[in-house]
Amino acid sequence: MKLSVCSGGYTRFFIHDSSEALRYYANLGYQAIDLSIDNANEGLLDDPDGSHAKTIKKVAKECNLWLYQAHAPGANEPTNPKLAKDLAKAIEVCGYLEIENLVIHPFMTEDISQAIPLNVEYFSQFIPLLDKTGVKLCAENLGNFNDVHHHFKTAEMLNALVDKFGKKYMRVCWDTGHGNLTNQDQYENVTKIGSNLGCVHVHDNYYPIFVPGEQYAFDAHNFPLFGNINFDAFMQALIDINYKGTFNLETDTPNRRGHRDFVYNGEVTLKLKPIPFEIRRRSDEMLFYIGKYMLETYGLWED
Repeated sequence: MKLSVCSGGYTRFFIHDSSEALRYYANLGYQAIDLSIDNANEGLLDDPDGSHAKTIKKVAKECNLWLYQAHAPGANEPTNPKLAKDLAKAIEVCGYLEIENLVIHPFMTEDISQAIPLNVEYFSQFIPLLDKTGVKLCAENLGNFNDVHHHFKTAEMLNALVDKFGKKYMRVCWDTGHGNLTNQDQYENVTKIGSNLGCVHVHDNYYPIFVPGEQYAFDAHNFPLFGNINFDAFMQALIDINYKGTFNLETDTPNRRGHRDFVYNGEVTLKLKPIPFEIRRRSDEMLFYIGKYMLETYGLWED
């Protein structure tokens, strides 16, 4: 299994250039990329002559990186015309870059009975583009421990959406961190998803953190093995369903940190918020070795 990483860890916090992100991660040893179209601020969504996409394709080939999956822009705004325009462009970009899987966030609904019909109706407008490009939409599991409006938390709901929309056009992206925040059994859900699993988001957190007077769960996107997810269950599930995609790490550590503001002399103090690039580089190097260790331990590492 190839070791992949989300390019947004670079383009969101440092240089907004996906081609530079590809060079950066290739130099650290990563073999594949989850292209963060939602955070690619250098213009992938507004690229009339295709120059940015052409550069990314060229760099990926030079660096021998597999562009296996991407993340679409997302918001819970099915009536927003800009979102539909951006999603269409993301599908076109994936088609040009030969990216097989495009991760989407299913929309939230108050009424669970409307969750699947709403999403099927909305995403059906892109079927002609999916036919043209061969791209598959991958519905991601979402939610938090106290979130009553995100109904796509379980394998049952995700599989039902795939079945209704059509396996020709849709798969599942299982996010380990979101699964933990909603207290899902990683092995049970991944094995139930089975052949519908198109790609993964691998990261860690603590579910839940108890603080006197409150209950707190934060989508921290920590390095795997730095939270309380049982990754033995997840790794065995990937083996048992004969998963053929990449092992994709979607971490923000050390950038994404949940904390209360500290106000000093009337001003919010954030001196330690900007993470120096060298610290980030060293952390991304360590992340590579964590991912490699996990794959090697289960006999899944692929040169």
